[in-house]
Amino acid sequence: MFKVFLDDYDCAERIRNELKSLLFTPPVFLCIGSDRVTGDSLGPIIGELLETAAPVYGNLVCPVTALNLVSVARKVRINHPDRQIVAVDSAVGTHADIGSIRVFAGGLRAGEAMGKNLPEVGDVSITATVCAKSAKALSSVRLGLVYRLARVISLALKEVCKDKNAGFARPIHRFMPDISG
Repeated sequence: MFKVFLDDYDCAERIRNELKSLLFTPPVFLCIGSDRVTGDSLGPIIGELLETAAPVYGNLVCPVTALNLVSVARKVRINHPDRQIVAVDSAVGTHADIGSIRVFAGGLRAGEAMGKNLPEVGDVSITATVCAKSAKALSSVRLGLVYRLARVISLALKEVCKDKNAGFARPIHRFMPDISG
């Protein structure tokens, strides 16, 4: 598991390099979180910031939350069977971990901090620690921290897309998940 801190030198470039080593197809992004809880809004903000040649599921207008994650993840697999899914979500951790960004092979389990029992999603995952210990703390996270994390991560993702989509004639897509179920 790769870990870097928001204020580390060349943070975005280091994230991009790690992602490049894990991705072997053009990615599709599954940006998980809620626009109603500041600490959980990392995914939807990244979804808004991504204007790439890769499909994006989850943004501030149509977030991918615990309520629709299973159905959206299923649609992503059906609509993009030839692409790796990069799942992005906020995380809770220790005080020392606040501001850290982790990139790893394999899926993540969204909602664990809230006691949710959701399936693992993603082929490659990115998490950013926004607060310590409890899920209750997610509502008191500073928006500035979340936005700074989102900007760095989205910058890295945009650069990866330039690399991974080179030679692929793919249109830009932004998908709005069906939140009715």
